[in-house]
Amino acid sequence: MLFNSFEFLMFFPVVCITFFLLPKNRWRNIFLLVASYFFYMNWKPTYALLILTSTALTYCCGLLLERNIGYRLRQKSFLAISLVLNFSILFLFKYFNFAGDSITALFSAIGIDMHVPKIDVLLPVGISFYTFQAVGYSIDVYRGTIKAEKDFISYALFVSFFPQLVAGPIERAGNMLPQLHNNTGRFSYDEIRKGAFDILVGLFKKVVIADRLAIYVDSVYSSMDKAAGLPATLGVIFFAFQLYLDFSAYSQIAVGTARIMGFRLTRNFNLPYMATTFREFWSRWHITLTQWFRDYLYIPLGGNRKGKYKMLLNILIVFVVSGLWHGASWNFVIWGFLNGVAYLTFTHVINFKPKVFWTKNLSRFFVVGFWTLTLVFFRSDTFSDAIQTFSTLGFNNVENITTFGMSATELKFSIWMLVVILIMEAILNKHRETVEQFFFYKANVLRWLTYIVLMLGTIYLGIYGVGSDASFIYFQF
Repeated sequence: MLFNSFEFLMFFPVVCITFFLLPKNRWRNIFLLVASYFFYMNWKPTYALLILTSTALTYCCGLLLERNIGYRLRQKSFLAISLVLNFSILFLFKYFNFAGDSITALFSAIGIDMHVPKIDVLLPVGISFYTFQAVGYSIDVYRGTIKAEKDFISYALFVSFFPQLVAGPIERAGNMLPQLHNNTGRFSYDEIRKGAFDILVGLFKKVVIADRLAIYVDSVYSSMDKAAGLPATLGVIFFAFQLYLDFSAYSQIAVGTARIMGFRLTRNFNLPYMATTFREFWSRWHITLTQWFRDYLYIPLGGNRKGKYKMLLNILIVFVVSGLWHGASWNFVIWGFLNGVAYLTFTHVINFKPKVFWTKNLSRFFVVGFWTLTLVFFRSDTFSDAIQTFSTLGFNNVENITTFGMSATELKFSIWMLVVILIMEAILNKHRETVEQFFFYKANVLRWLTYIVLMLGTIYLGIYGVGSDASFIYFQF
């Protein structure tokens, strides 16, 4: 079920009304668990068994880990079983065919005819997200960061909570489980209006801007030879904004839907295109995934405790694994590697820290520009496709700029929307608290006018129907 679908428009109000009418805590959690599984099963019912399996494995692991405090070898064994089983499921559905193709290609390169059989399965939506969330819980219990959860209903809801189930944010048990236990569900006008605003902004970003950009991007990437020149360059730039607006929109809607019911999810984006360094960019982009890799991969590898060169290697490993997390393709590995090299070069080798206005803006342009170019590997199907895309970039072929799914008017509208977003982010980057305080507590007329514009804009300017892929990009990861 998509946030930007008619089904969700019917589903969410019913869930909210029922939620607030039910007795507090346990009955509400049971209801939300049922609603969450219904939300997921609306896509493919049988794959809900995978979530249930991951939930049961990590729930039992948590209990066994806590019962064996003081027996470190036993705890390591239980944790290893949980990790192996969960990651095996992820590998089977997401990486098995990729690994088989890579092995086949490797043996073929040395003259050996070998074919690894493929499995014909559909990638379960959100499997990377809920697997990481469940595995993170097991590791936290093992480390003693949190207590094992005794209530299976609460734990199952933590893993499957529908607002963030299929595309994050990747929540920590330490944040969500206390909220589920203390779920008083007080009907708060202040929380509801802030949550509703997040939903409206997220929907506008998704269906009005990101989905409109997607039409141009898809058209360019499907006929790159014809798009050579400015259309190709524009398509590459548009994809950087499409990805950001699409993914941040999902996260913002997730935060908003949860907030209406009294839950606080982690903000997954913090104006990443305003970053002036690569370190700052990765502290603002997909924040919960970055933190997950920091706490559960970088630190276990040794972090910065084993010398500078080992630290640099650990960081590069994290970026490469992060690339592979995004998709079963060598293109994603290359994408992660390139971003890792840039991060290491400008953070730990050059240690570039812009301090004045003009160097900050030049650095911001370079960081986002480099990121945009690496996304060619992210978006292209194969390595050769990515190389072809780079070879077609330029500023000629201006006359064909409006032959890729957008009229001149739509193209101008999209560019102006991006300019407005950049201006808004620049203002929020400097004055977020002041702007939010003014908007939510003082500017009543402006606030309601904004609500109306967002709603009408989404309805009348949104991209729907033929030629529109309404799904969120990160559903595939």
